[in-house]
Amino acid sequence: MSSPVTDRSRLLIEAARLYYEHNLNQAQIATKLDVSRPGVSRLLQEARDTGIVKIQIVDPGARGTRLESSLREKFGLKHAIVVPSDKQDTVLKSRMGSALITLLDQLLTENTTLGVSWGSTLQAATEHLKPRRVKNMTVVQLNGGVSKAELDTHATEIAGRMGENYQAIPYLLPLPAIVDTAELKKAIISDRNIAKTLKLAREADIAVFTVGAFGSKSVLVQADYFEEAEVQALIQAGAVADICSRLIKADGSICSPELDDRTIGIELAELKARPFSIAVAGGLNKAQAIRAGLAGGYFISLITDEDVARQLLDEE
Repeated sequence: MSSPVTDRSRLLIEAARLYYEHNLNQAQIATKLDVSRPGVSRLLQEARDTGIVKIQIVDPGARGTRLESSLREKFGLKHAIVVPSDKQDTVLKSRMGSALITLLDQLLTENTTLGVSWGSTLQAATEHLKPRRVKNMTVVQLNGGVSKAELDTHATEIAGRMGENYQAIPYLLPLPAIVDTAELKKAIISDRNIAKTLKLAREADIAVFTVGAFGSKSVLVQADYFEEAEVQALIQAGAVADICSRLIKADGSICSPELDDRTIGIELAELKARPFSIAVAGGLNKAQAIRAGLAGGYFISLITDEDVARQLLDEE
């Protein structure tokens, strides 16, 4: 018979190591330590109670859930959905797109008007659509697009595919996002059919859009809407993001009223007034832009990734 261990802490540690690290059962530990089996149970319980043993349950979804709760609380959001980050842009966009379709399936009801913008993230979302008929539903494009085919923004295609999926009538805006003059814009939007589409956009029950980081690599710049000197001037004026092709500063205010007057689509004040405004954007390069959108109060629902969520919450 082995000598009894007199140091209580050492006995607790030894019992815990045998049970948790060496996978011995309580009967084997009882024999090895020369204590009763109920005594082993009490030792293990005391080891947990005194902090010698700390049990951590790792739930892969818990991190995202905590971040979602913190985002909702800090920014007053109705929905916050956080997906795992990924270095591959296509993987991240697919994850966010899938999350968007899941949320839409919860929100879409009879007589809903769904407004959608465009971009590669929303295009990725359409790959996750599940055929479903929503009675008397309407889908409307929120803003004009870009004409450069190589940019692959799918401006009218996204609204069209969503309309087809939900057996809804799609209203499209096969127009540029920005035109040369405010007078030209007025002439374009005075057309009866375009005016009807824009009215539907302004009255959408749900608005879905992305948030872009403004700079030399942004879609609007790549689409040749701006010369390089204009880009630099807008950056100097404080432009950090675009939402539905409208540029905003870090505080969420419109960067250039003159440019805004030449932009075709839903205005940001109208976007803010929608019952459900959903922004889908991820990647650390979008963090500042998303923060600007939050500052402007342009969306009440956000779908993003863990890295961005932590940065928005000022976490490491």
